Amino acid sequence: MKISTRFLELLRMIGRLWTDLPLLFRLLKAWKDGSYRGLSARTLASLVAALIYVLSPVDFIPDFIPGIGLIDDAAVLAFLLHSMAQDLAAFRRWEQNHVKVS
Repeated sequence: MKISTRFLELLRMIGRLWTDLPLLFRLLKAWKDGSYRGLSARTLASLVAALIYVLSPVDFIPDFIPGIGLIDDAAVLAFLLHSMAQDLAAFRRWEQNHVKVS
């Protein structure tokens, strides 16, 4: 795979971040409230690891570098959302059915 192809794939994953991140927040809120229990231990561990990386002052690309400092954090979140695609799809279906029933 060429570097330009990998870069475009990374940009696509970061673009999905803007649409899937609100869904992830709703999923976490529903899980915290106890109304949704469809998360696996693996998914929870991935969420915690990503959160630790994003909040950690030690990054692959330091956050204080203007313009590119947050790219690695966005990439970690995008990769997390990509790896959670099935979990997010299941939650989206649950959320749609839950709203219809309520």
